[in-house]
Amino acid sequence: MTIVNQTGESKKSKANSNNGSIRKRSSGNWELRWYGPVGLDGKSKRLSQIFKGTKKQATAKLRDLLKDVDDNKHVDKSKETTSRLMSRFMKGHVAKECSLRTAQGYQGYIERYIDRYIGSIPYQQLTGEHIDELYEFMMVERGLSNTTIIQLHRIIHKAFAWAIKRKLISWNPADGATPPKRQKTQMPMWGAATIRQFLDESKGTRYGHIFEFAVMMGLRRSEICGLKWDAVDLVGHRLEVKATLQQIRGHGLVTGAPKTQKSRRNFTLGPSTVELLQVVQGTQQLAKIEAGPVWKEEGYVFTQADGSPVLPGTLTENFRYLVRELEMPSLTFHGLRHAHVTMLLEEGIHPKVVSERLGHSNIDITMDTYSPVLPDLQEAAAQAVDERLGRLGGA
Repeated sequence: MTIVNQTGESKKSKANSNNGSIRKRSSGNWELRWYGPVGLDGKSKRLSQIFKGTKKQATAKLRDLLKDVDDNKHVDKSKETTSRLMSRFMKGHVAKECSLRTAQGYQGYIERYIDRYIGSIPYQQLTGEHIDELYEFMMVERGLSNTTIIQLHRIIHKAFAWAIKRKLISWNPADGATPPKRQKTQMPMWGAATIRQFLDESKGTRYGHIFEFAVMMGLRRSEICGLKWDAVDLVGHRLEVKATLQQIRGHGLVTGAPKTQKSRRNFTLGPSTVELLQVVQGTQQLAKIEAGPVWKEEGYVFTQADGSPVLPGTLTENFRYLVRELEMPSLTFHGLRHAHVTMLLEEGIHPKVVSERLGHSNIDITMDTYSPVLPDLQEAAAQAVDERLGRLGGA
């Protein structure tokens, strides 16, 4: 790099041929000039900046600016707002890489919190302090949960990480913010006796087979509704999760792939599950005959009376209604997935196997989610060791 002072003298370095100059404007003010990185047209843009300080400080600042160009870290100045950056992030990354539901969730957070409270701030001027003030407002004034604020923090951090890769900014302001810690709450779960009672009393209801299948398999609601017969092998006792069905506002029913690569998984079916699916298949054949020409042959395992898929929202509402009618402990449909996991852990199935069965991206998610179940398992493990050692001692 070459730094030329106001008298025309220069200091040369072999590291870079980029020219920079310093010109005195007024007392304590210096104009720094240098060339930016080469653009797509093969030319470098002339850049300038007014710096306040001593000549020595101005020279050091120019040296840093030239080094940023050398190291490919230069970022053009921008007055573009944080809202505009978020819009670019949604179009440039989220729309291409994320599911419709995820994109819709991101957009909701951006509109409700980012656009409304920090959206007008130029993104290159956004600081961790700005973000912390937003978090405090959400927590104190709005009474929002730590989970909501943590999710917003993830979105902000991800958006600025995307911006850094595109050299729109050189730092991530979210790194300077401190989101609240995750609150550990007791997840509502049913014990084995309650599960058995519910399955007994829900037999013969419109979605009784689905409720039983959900407990047996632990699949997500979207995975159950999107399951088709071409993913089920009743002879080989196998099932593959390879599709989902979701209701997306503004888009209706949307089919897609599982949320992550690990969510696409294969299961070995137990005899009871095979028997259940055989019953479902037989019932479906009778429904097809009864529906006649109005039947919609779409290949779904669980269907409405005309062969069309079961709506996820309808399934949730029916479950909520049935739980209330049967006067069972409060639980959501997703709670049947938790019931499945609880039974596996209580039966001593290794958490790694449980994690793979659930389609979690890593075992930490499983351990964190189901930590309330683990103390009881620890007690059972300690008792098992005592019993085993007692038997060995008496041998």
